[in-house]
Amino acid sequence: MKKVLFGVIAILSLFLIGSLSELHFNVVNAVPGDVKMIRSSEIGKNTKAVLFEDQVHKTFGVAKIEKRLGFLYRYDGGSWGYMVEEGKPFQACGIGDNDDFLVAIKTAKNSNIEYIVLGNHMEGVAPTDKYELSLDDVRENMDEYYVKQVENNYVLFVTDEYSEDTWTIRAFDKDGILIADELFGGDARYIDWN
Repeated sequence: MKKVLFGVIAILSLFLIGSLSELHFNVVNAVPGDVKMIRSSEIGKNTKAVLFEDQVHKTFGVAKIEKRLGFLYRYDGGSWGYMVEEGKPFQACGIGDNDDFLVAIKTAKNSNIEYIVLGNHMEGVAPTDKYELSLDDVRENMDEYYVKQVENNYVLFVTDEYSEDTWTIRAFDKDGILIADELFGGDARYIDWN
């Protein structure tokens, strides 16, 4: 009987240790690797979106972190290893599920980008087309867009779903002039059509 009881306790202990090994006392420790949290945003009452920088590889990413037992945190997936390529205005990464779509964007250091916008109200614009759009146009159609001001070269969006529109990204300068975009299916590019 003692051997059976010992066996049950050993199995329960291994299960508990395995479960707790994924749990951490703070949000940033739940993200794998040596990372620094840049920004976070609540997703419901038990989940956070976390924009982070990898301190070793000098890259960035986004993660979904779940709160467990009221005070512990568990990594629930992410996308990482991104950096802004030379000559590009920004780099985006995202992760999503049936409930949320998280988008993290880092702008180039000297890009003059002040605002990042996700969304689209203009139908039929292909990645090779020239078009006109200002931040005022976006504000007139706010039900179609998510708008964030860039802080220290980063923005973090939490949207309801992944779609062509939530993966259409535009960048504006301080005067609301479109200076870069990444249309769905295209690459990030600076815009200079004058």
